[in-house]
Amino acid sequence: MTTESFLERIKIVMVNTSHPGNIGAAARAMRVMGLKNLTLVQPNIFPSARATAMSSGALDVLDNAQVVTSLAEAVANCQLVIATTARTRHLAINSYSVAAAASEVMVRLSENKTQPIAIVYGAERTGLTNEHIDLCQRLMNIPTANDYNSLNIASAIQVTCYELQKNYLELLNLDINKNDLKKSHMPSSQQDREYFFAHLEELMIQTQFLDPKKPKYLMRRLRLLFNRAEPDQNEINILRGILTACQKSIKS
Repeated sequence: MTTESFLERIKIVMVNTSHPGNIGAAARAMRVMGLKNLTLVQPNIFPSARATAMSSGALDVLDNAQVVTSLAEAVANCQLVIATTARTRHLAINSYSVAAAASEVMVRLSENKTQPIAIVYGAERTGLTNEHIDLCQRLMNIPTANDYNSLNIASAIQVTCYELQKNYLELLNLDINKNDLKKSHMPSSQQDREYFFAHLEELMIQTQFLDPKKPKYLMRRLRLLFNRAEPDQNEINILRGILTACQKSIKS
């Protein structure tokens, strides 16, 4: 078990980053803790000489950074997506500290050796939108002083990467008998969950349970429900099979 085998499957995702210097500083923060998988969702400026300068030599992270047009694309193959937020959000979604998040990430990576995990950071001034949060199963926060919680995005990524590295080293130091590890179910990917949500919405419109002109918060509440449940791949297949059977029954 090598450091890369775990840490390379952690995606640090930066959404709509305004200042290229923050991208470079984030790359430096990642590289010093052994993480290299950086994804940028519609950055304002990239590549950039400023990003290169602020990376302090972490050019492999910048050179291999994936640039995509949407968060959905960035996390499509992930088993778990964690949103980072400093704001109090009144959403029924599991929320925990960065230390607890890092612990869960390492446990899940040890159980599932193929699918990556994404940790998502919003734009410097506005953070993540509710639409971004819809794609996540967890909310993560970094404890700060009550009267001043303005943490720079690169600093937030540094704290996160430190906690991940610390938990990884603790995992390595455990004397684990691999034969005693329990086989886990294959988690569903974010892309498969999105297919399910689209399928569910389609059926609800067909049955007139959902008015697409007046959706209100129904789909968001259903997303929260299923994201809390974390259905695995077999369960997603069963749910979609039920939806398909309902659609066939309607047509007949």
